[in-house]
Amino acid sequence: MPASSRLLQQCFEEALSSAPEMLARCADAAIASLQAAEKASMDVRERDQFAKAWWGLLQNKIPWGSQFTQHLREALDTSPESNSSRPGLLSTTSMLSLVEDQAVNESLESARLVHDLLPVVEQQLSVLDALMSSVVGLPTVQAERNPMRPSVFVRALRALMAASESEPEVRAMWLRHMDKALGHELQKLYERVALILQRANVQEAGYRVRLASGATRPGVGGSASTRAAPFDTSSHGELASQWQTSGHGTHRNSTWGSATHLPPMPSLGRRQPGVGHHVFHEFLNEGGAQYDRHLTPEYYEQVSEELAAIEAYAAIPLLDESMIIERQTQYRDLPAVDRPAREVGIGSQLSRQAWGTYAAAHERERVLMHLKQKAQRVHQAVGLDLVRTLVSQVASDPLLLGPVREAVVALEPALLRLAMANPKFFNEEEHPARRLVESVAQRSFKFNDEFTEEFGGFFQPVQQAFNALNANASSDPQPFADALTALRESWDAQDRNELALQDNGLQSIRYAEERQAMADQIAWELSQRPDVENAPGVILDFLYGPWALVIASAQLDDAGQQLDPGGYRKVVSNLLWSVKKEVTLKRPKELFAMVPAMLATLHSGLDMLGKTREETKPFFDALMRLHQPVLGLRRARIRHDASLSEPGSVEGVPSSLPMDDIPSSMSMDLDETLPATPEQRNPRPKAQPWLGKVELEAAGFQDTMPSDFDDLIESQVQARASADDSQAAALAQEAERADINAAAVLISLREGDWVDLYSHREWLRAQLIWASSKSTLFMFVSRGGRPHSMTKRSCERLIANRLLRPVNAPGAVVEKALQSLKTVGKPKDVVREQGALASVGALLHRPSS
Repeated sequence: MPASSRLLQQCFEEALSSAPEMLARCADAAIASLQAAEKASMDVRERDQFAKAWWGLLQNKIPWGSQFTQHLREALDTSPESNSSRPGLLSTTSMLSLVEDQAVNESLESARLVHDLLPVVEQQLSVLDALMSSVVGLPTVQAERNPMRPSVFVRALRALMAASESEPEVRAMWLRHMDKALGHELQKLYERVALILQRANVQEAGYRVRLASGATRPGVGGSASTRAAPFDTSSHGELASQWQTSGHGTHRNSTWGSATHLPPMPSLGRRQPGVGHHVFHEFLNEGGAQYDRHLTPEYYEQVSEELAAIEAYAAIPLLDESMIIERQTQYRDLPAVDRPAREVGIGSQLSRQAWGTYAAAHERERVLMHLKQKAQRVHQAVGLDLVRTLVSQVASDPLLLGPVREAVVALEPALLRLAMANPKFFNEEEHPARRLVESVAQRSFKFNDEFTEEFGGFFQPVQQAFNALNANASSDPQPFADALTALRESWDAQDRNELALQDNGLQSIRYAEERQAMADQIAWELSQRPDVENAPGVILDFLYGPWALVIASAQLDDAGQQLDPGGYRKVVSNLLWSVKKEVTLKRPKELFAMVPAMLATLHSGLDMLGKTREETKPFFDALMRLHQPVLGLRRARIRHDASLSEPGSVEGVPSSLPMDDIPSSMSMDLDETLPATPEQRNPRPKAQPWLGKVELEAAGFQDTMPSDFDDLIESQVQARASADDSQAAALAQEAERADINAAAVLISLREGDWVDLYSHREWLRAQLIWASSKSTLFMFVSRGGRPHSMTKRSCERLIANRLLRPVNAPGAVVEKALQSLKTVGKPKDVVREQGALASVGALLHRPSS
């Protein structure tokens, strides 16, 4: 498969993988918009239409997740010429091609949606159009050839809706109320896809100039004269002649001097890379015959000088091992999230106990210079400098733990040997050495503390593997592949154990979400029954809340084998009839015959749900008081019969019990006399799923309860405010800003993102593995598969108090380092540039106090 096709498929997969969540958020926004429109409308028929539309969306939202992915896949696979991402006349063929069922009104609705989306995504879409045109091989931007233009998503959305809803009016309402959310989602998707293409070094088609093989034609190139102008070899004649030694010269036009800025030949023979990023950019992306030229005597003279300097450095005593350990552990007592990043570089002295001979910087440099001494071609020398520069870039990344960066530095000798045989191996995504370094870096993001036992368990095998690769002294990449295979086997075994532990919690919370969605639907169905009219509010609250959950749970567990598993739907009729006083007073015998079985069914269902008797007592006490008028008649009859016979008790009821006596143990928490309010009569979908005690424990909610650390922060703020009243207003404003920022931070989190979470008096690195469709519940997993679940409110509170901190994971570490080299800039001293970048990075990522 061509590289462009693989890249296009990668973009498609990004869209397809995020399609279910994207559609769920759009559906939620449309539901909220339709409900608001329903409340605002004064027309009864219009209100019914709005209600039907939002209820249909609510019912279809969950099954649409996988269906939309398939429709979008089909839309992406169609011919790119089928439509345009820019608005056109409604009468044009391209716009009428949207009409699949000859419904012109619906086609106009879709066209209006595309038209409304374009201003929202214009900025992101213009960049993506240019990048996509380049990917599909077009010399100039052709927006209509962008396979991910907005009309493609609208077409997929229309196909999805048409399969679920037969009424065009309802589908049109769905589209109208989904436009803003869809535009926002496409904005974010286009940004992610553009980033994928930019990281792959795709150039925007609109800015790429192709030169003719001969002289350039007048007027071609326009304002891009800097990029389009032919190279003036006369200005580099002296440098070109330096590279053309006897027996190695070629014709003048293929000399090393074809690059814009060239380093002198001796700069390739230094220990510290003397090659600017512009040379690496050309070397990695274009290459050329000039890189195949032989190295000159000046180069080898410089190598000899550097080797002599290394021998002089070798005579200087190394730092004592205890000093190195002290330097590594000086911030150990600080919280893991507040430790400054330890400085690590290609010149760092490492622990001899951990890395042996190559712990010394001069030993690693000795390997480098011996390899440069053996090099014969320019591409070998540039490749060695490339490896050294990339190692330096990764080592200065403050988001990686210190030992991981030290490991990459220690591995430099083995990486340098690979560069002799394959100078561009780091540019190959599937090269074993690149995959090994990247895999270790990505795996290390599971940890935020280098001093924990868990990190030690991860790092020790990595250290052993890297030392073995250094000792191998081979340019064969196979040992790197073998090392990665061995590490991944160990990691996979750990992951399987963790997945088994977290699966129970994840299944519980997903089950709860599915149960709640079904319960919301059941509650709405119950509200349509005619016998709920005039039912007390306490009964409606029970039916639309706990009992709807009971029915949903029974149906999910039964998997559709019975129409009414457990008889939980049937008992609803009995319950509603039993609280109609005007009926039961006339037919008390029927009530007495019904109540025992009804109560048994109610208790059975609530027990299945995990409700305790203490939790359900207020409802059953209120139900008993609703039955009190009939029970009073029975007690009166009992007293009458007792007066005609011997005193005693009948059917277990004392004859001395007054008719209106209520047991003192009966709960009075619920007032059964209150009529149902309009809100009680019309159930609304719950913001978040209900979870029982067992589900809460399985999902890890007990691990996110407030701790004494929360109280400590609050007391500190109060103490500061009381100590200086002038700061009180500032502290209040700061807290308010933190709340706003917390909401924004939480919205930005996506599944797979890493966070640092304070739990049980320690900072844990946790990963977001699940968020509810309404983004009201979140589940994180820390080491060992330990779950941590919390509500949206809890998340925002933890973020505001800096007890939950998102980790700005750098993504692909090697790719990021490569991209920094592929960015063409002015020639600079690489070592000085790296030092500046490291300093800026340390400032940007320094934790705030």
